[in-house]
Amino acid sequence: MLDKPLTRTDLIAFFALPETEDTRPLARVLRHLKITLRGGTTRWPVVWRALGLAAEQDHAHHAELTAPLLTARGVADLVGVADPSIVYRWEKGKVPAGASSFPASIDLSNGRKGARAKRWRRAEVLAWHTGNELPRYARPAPVFGALTPTP
Repeated sequence: MLDKPLTRTDLIAFFALPETEDTRPLARVLRHLKITLRGGTTRWPVVWRALGLAAEQDHAHHAELTAPLLTARGVADLVGVADPSIVYRWEKGKVPAGASSFPASIDLSNGRKGARAKRWRRAEVLAWHTGNELPRYARPAPVFGALTPTP
């Protein structure tokens, strides 16, 4: 599964983009994330790196990391709230009393206003909703010289 090439159709489904004949939404997301398709395909490690994760992930997290991302409407449906605007309020820190902070969103908008391009990982939303600890995914190691020693 990890070595299976991801096609444009796979990427549209993963990023929860509208399925139309127009290829611009996917092209914008790929350009923003600096993902280049080779032969019309890419691999999961490339997508994970573009989303700020390490290319090498624990196989136990593979299903979580390859599951399609959720839109605000998808999150609202998953947790049982009527309006997706509530999800955006949670993201800004206005969570229900006693709840931990809402999982960070993945912004696919590249700064475009009103782009409706925030997405969330299903496993993180479910963990938050049930009060469990959020899953931890491997992050890339900092580049050499990025750390400054303390005096």
